[in-house]
Amino acid sequence: MALWKDRRFMFLWVGQLASIFGSRFSEFAIPLIVLGLTGSPWQAGLVAVCSQVAPLLLSIPAGAWVEGRSKRQVAIMSEGVRVIVMAGLVLAVIFEVVTVWVLAGTLLVMGAAGVFFRIAFQSMVPGIVGRARLVQAHNYFEGADAISTLTGPALAGVVFTVLGMAMTLAVDMMSFLISLVGLLLIRFDESKGIKEEGKSKSTLKGVKDGLRYLIGSKVQRFVTANQLLLNFTTTAVVLTVIVFAKQTLVLNPVEIGLLLSAAGVGNVVGVFLLSRVSHLPWGYLFGGIMFVSGVGVGLMVFSETFVAAAIGMFLFDGALSMGFVVNGSARQAITPDHFLARVGSGGILLSGLAAILGSLFAGGISEFVSPQVALAGCSILLVVGAVVSVRLKEVSVPLDQVEPVEL
Repeated sequence: MALWKDRRFMFLWVGQLASIFGSRFSEFAIPLIVLGLTGSPWQAGLVAVCSQVAPLLLSIPAGAWVEGRSKRQVAIMSEGVRVIVMAGLVLAVIFEVVTVWVLAGTLLVMGAAGVFFRIAFQSMVPGIVGRARLVQAHNYFEGADAISTLTGPALAGVVFTVLGMAMTLAVDMMSFLISLVGLLLIRFDESKGIKEEGKSKSTLKGVKDGLRYLIGSKVQRFVTANQLLLNFTTTAVVLTVIVFAKQTLVLNPVEIGLLLSAAGVGNVVGVFLLSRVSHLPWGYLFGGIMFVSGVGVGLMVFSETFVAAAIGMFLFDGALSMGFVVNGSARQAITPDHFLARVGSGGILLSGLAAILGSLFAGGISEFVSPQVALAGCSILLVVGAVVSVRLKEVSVPLDQVEPVEL
């Protein structure tokens, strides 16, 4: 049965579409709010870091805790927390009590709830769609990201300009509510997975096994390194582009939104293109993707106009979106069912660390050197990653032929 005909998967997909779409509004608004309050890219980077502190501290123990529990119930509770906290931020803006500290605290709690949601969500997917359809499922989710990135930032710029920051953040609050409703409507049997995962000897043993599994073989180390690269460059480039657009190109909020939406155009193209090339050996596929993404970032370094920067964003995010699908599918394909939560939590830990470094890199280099230097550094990293990928012989098979690796 096609995934779009699977009622449970479509509830998941619509929830993710809403959640990612809403996140584009807050990702757009919060850096501009901080820049408006302080005028400092460095402080904008520090505030962004707050959303990644919780993943850094909680992801590993959270992964061990989620095992043996209903992933659906954990995801529902996490989304409920995010609805409440985002509603509080909207009220703070309405009553004009929002400060940098309020924003930082909100992102801290949202990040903590997001850890539990992501671990639970990632562990649910194989049980709902089956391993044979993992690439297809991840491509569908990337399609939701593509639609959100295409429309979200541009609409966020309009809403921010016309209706104000409170309404912009309210869109994100409503998106979490839609995701929560979708989870409430899903029904599937988790009893077998819960029983098997509950056999873990201890939380500490689960933590050690999860970390060991991220680096246990050359292929696992390759996937882990790529996860770090993808999350670092995504965080660093997006924040740097917002600063670059506002302070160097001197664009208004609507134009900044349109510039970020150019990434969404590339994202949509990437989703359709990946379905035609997913049969290729995934090492070469990933290497080609990273090279194109690096070229896109490099083009932005020399951009002096909106059009040139938009073309760079199109290439960067279009290719990078494919990279996330390939790497995410590979991670789940090589991971046995009973390790999914632990490995997922370890991946979130690494993603959080990479995002923190990316935010600090973008904010610090943009303020103390220049946004162009920050973009150039990201371009070089992506090209180096491409070279490493095509030279690794162990990833020379298509993704649908990848088997779980037992240690």
